[in-house]
Order: sequence, then structure tokens, then C-alpha cells
Amino acid sequence: MFAMLLMGSSAMMAQSTTKEKLKDKIDDDLAGFYFGLNTALGAPDNMNVNIGKSWEIGFDLPLWSPEITKSFLFHLNLGFNWKNFRSTDADRSFEKDYTNNHVYVGAPKYLNNAATGAKGCVDFSRMKIFSLTLPILFELRASEKFSIVAGPILNFNLHGSIKTRYWNDRGEYAVFTSNGLRQEVVTVDLKGMLVYGNMGFYCKWSPLRQLKEDYSPTLDFKGISFGLQLCM
Repeated sequence: MFAMLLMGSSAMMAQSTTKEKLKDKIDDDLAGFYFGLNTALGAPDNMNVNIGKSWEIGFDLPLWSPEITKSFLFHLNLGFNWKNFRSTDADRSFEKDYTNNHVYVGAPKYLNNAATGAKGCVDFSRMKIFSLTLPILFELRASEKFSIVAGPILNFNLHGSIKTRYWNDRGEYAVFTSNGLRQEVVTVDLKGMLVYGNMGFYCKWSPLRQLKEDYSPTLDFKGISFGLQLCM
């Protein structure tokens, strides 16, 4: 009888341990909310992206987080991301030529009046890309609280837009918007992150061009961002 009780207790303990391990595989991941600053490397001078006012936000949900070893883990997440490239040049903005659907940097319509000499001013102009993301990350646990993380992120860019606010040559406040940015459908980010506890500092580099060359031949740039992530 005692042996049967002992065997039952051992089985319950083993089952509990298995549940804890499975729980760790679900909960112990790098999912969570992140916020960072964004800029455009290699962009033309007239693009003039302001890194202090260009940002990205996103959120990752866990899909699968198996342990390869006790200190080396694999993470597959699913998330979303907004990248915002903002220019504060007073004379230029992101514009679209509807004749050929080209997106370029230039002066907004009716910003200046050559006949009267009246001049307007651009308040701000921004380019935004919304993506469904698939982070594929590897985590090396250096200690109980400190980890080093790296890996690629697949971006499925679902939507892109531009928006400009400016004062025209008559002193009126005008807004120009367009949803036809013609962003690349799929891009890749390379992410590196240092995690301490539940807080991570990350840096991401986008080595591929963000906009389709046929529609934005002059706007060939690579994105880079850095910020903080609150890990779940």
C-alpha cells in the first residue's frame, strides 16, 4: 500500500514538473510591447529624416519557444509593427506624382507663389509603413536575468502612406495624404537585443530597400531603429 502511494506521489510530481516545463515553453519568451526611434540610412539629403521625431511601435505574441539547451532557446513570435519616417524640413515634403505614381521629395502644391513672392511653410511630413511581422530569434542566457538575443524578422508590409501638413502661400493650413506609398511587400530586419529581467534594449537594421524602385527611384534608403522592449 505504501509503495502504491509512493508511486502515485512520484507520478503526480513528475506530471507537475512536466506541466511546469510546458508552461515555461509558452510563457518564457521574448514577446511584448516595444517602442523605438527610427531613421533612414543612405537617404537623399533632401529627405531630411528627423530621428528624434521618427519612431516605431510594435507588439509580439508568442507562438513557440522551445529550449535547445538550458541556456540556449529558440523563439518564434507573431506581431505587428508601425514604422514612421518623419521629416521636418520647412521647404520639402514627401510627395506623390499621380501621373506615374512616383513618390519623391519636393515642395507641396501651392507652398510658394512665384508671381506674388508669397511663401508657405511645411509643418511636418511623414511616411508610415504598417507590417505583420514574424520574428525568428535565438536567445543565449548568460545568467538567470541577463540574455543576449539575435535573429531575423520577416516583415509582410501590408500598408504604406504619406501625410504632410503645411501652410500654403495664402496662409491657409493644408493637409495632403496618400495611401499609395508602394512599399516593398516583404522585407527583412536583423535584430539584436540585450535583456535584463523583463526589460530589453534592442537595435534593428533593415538591409533591404523599403520602397519599390519602380515607384520611388530616388528614395533608396535602409532603416535602422533602436529602443526598449518590455518582455512578457
